Amino acid sequence: MRSGLLRLIIGVALILVFLFGQDVAGWATSGGRVAPALREATGPVNVVVVLDFTPERFHNERLALYGVFAGRDKTVNRIRLRMVSPESLRRLGRLIWVGRVEPLG
Repeated sequence: MRSGLLRLIIGVALILVFLFGQDVAGWATSGGRVAPALREATGPVNVVVVLDFTPERFHNERLALYGVFAGRDKTVNRIRLRMVSPESLRRLGRLIWVGRVEPLG
């Protein structure tokens, strides 16, 4: 009976890690992704989202949910977003696949 309960607990833990692992990891590491100059933003800002990989269409579409997509910034993995709200900045920082969020300029 005890091994059955242990297997159940391990199974539930694996399901939780599968469902919420990226969100928890993103939340835990979000402080280092958003540039210090942007952390105290009180209104919409223009930013560059830096990815550590070559983005696909999915990534571009997801990023456009946080601000107005404004093209690339010098390389394919640096994406410009305009009019990003302070709340969207925090949410961008929690995306595990975002490397950095920098001010545009």
